[in-house]
Amino acid sequence: MSQTILRGGLVLPLDGSEDWHNPGAVCFEDGTITYVGRVEGAPPAQPDAVVVDCRDRLVLPGLINTHTHTGMTYFRNLLEDLPSAGWFRCEQQAEQLMSREDVYWAALLGAHEMLRQGITTIADRFSHMDVIVEALAHAGIRAVVAPSLVDRDAGMRKRQALALLEQYGTSGDGLIHVGLGPVGPDTCSTELLRWTREQADRTGALIFIHLAQSQQELAEIRRRGYDGAARYLDAIGFLGPDVVAAHCIYLDEEEVALLGARGVRVAHCPASNAKIEGRVAPVLALDREGVRIGLGTDCAASNNGMDLLGEMKTAGLLHKVAACDPEVMDTRRLLSMATGDAAACLNLAERAGSLAPGKEADVVTVRRDALHLQPWHDPHAGLVYAARGADVCDVWVAGQPRVRDGQLLAGDAGEAIGRAAAWAERHGPALRAQRLSTGG
Repeated sequence: MSQTILRGGLVLPLDGSEDWHNPGAVCFEDGTITYVGRVEGAPPAQPDAVVVDCRDRLVLPGLINTHTHTGMTYFRNLLEDLPSAGWFRCEQQAEQLMSREDVYWAALLGAHEMLRQGITTIADRFSHMDVIVEALAHAGIRAVVAPSLVDRDAGMRKRQALALLEQYGTSGDGLIHVGLGPVGPDTCSTELLRWTREQADRTGALIFIHLAQSQQELAEIRRRGYDGAARYLDAIGFLGPDVVAAHCIYLDEEEVALLGARGVRVAHCPASNAKIEGRVAPVLALDREGVRIGLGTDCAASNNGMDLLGEMKTAGLLHKVAACDPEVMDTRRLLSMATGDAAACLNLAERAGSLAPGKEADVVTVRRDALHLQPWHDPHAGLVYAARGADVCDVWVAGQPRVRDGQLLAGDAGEAIGRAAAWAERHGPALRAQRLSTGG
């Protein structure tokens, strides 16, 4: 039996209580948390236990990213200051230059980046998911993956999705499980969307879809005879509590209420929404309708980073500005959107999202001794508005160490960086020229 004890830190369980333990302790054995509480109540260390001195650290559950695309990590710093239609056009041009090997290393780079910044669980989606899932499994990150479904090559994509569902299942019993990923209502026919709904009902898979993401999407929905993307999906019987809808920017009041009535979960990506659309999604209205909301970084192409601590700050500030109200989006709400609520969005609340005995040991420590973090009046506020992903010290996923003292334990992170640089050198000049020639 392998025992690890994190001793002496400020422990923030994020389990719905208002309490933290300082000095506290967290213990886990064979990947399962066995104790969370004051340090004096911790069980004695076994002879072969790993004991980590956390006196200068804060201990919290691993962060959960409800929407990202690790396969797009190579497009970072490439698609800047573009109108929405131009952004998507240039992204598609870049995607065409990715070999399957490129996709593997881009996904591995993204997984390492997120682990280094305290993200232990992701909802990932892209093409070539059979390749990406190998990278994620190798990195040791917890993930629900959704192979992209679009009308182009729909038959082949359906077969790949069903094969992955068969291979990894939908339960979340292992680190990897599978959902269904229709890209959006504008790129998927009604027939394909109805097929997705049938497969979700049959297998119990979650459905991940971009919804009300752009004006181009809404124009396609109007062409199909509907006013509003959410209204269209409901009319064809698609919406339900197993749908995780990303973005949800262009919703009217009736559609906001509709998502609440159908139990749809929302993956909120504030930095990406601001960068591509220049908009703030109606998250406060969705919240009032009881919609479960998790935070997402989206991809490095639309965010330039995948720092979920930074995303909490962005979300808080944008919604205060949008509402002209400094009291909205308090720090505990923002932390929950990256932990407990995010876990519920992905059907992982019994395994992750808080520190509690019986849950899997997805645990993160954050340094408390840096100049820009002083003083720690309120650990919730410190995490949301002062801390950065670079302040993460240690990361465990299901009890397995992935980061120690701020250093990734993976031996291939350097190769992932080198391969990204080589891809950029090969394709960057042509992509930048295309960007300029297409009005970017």
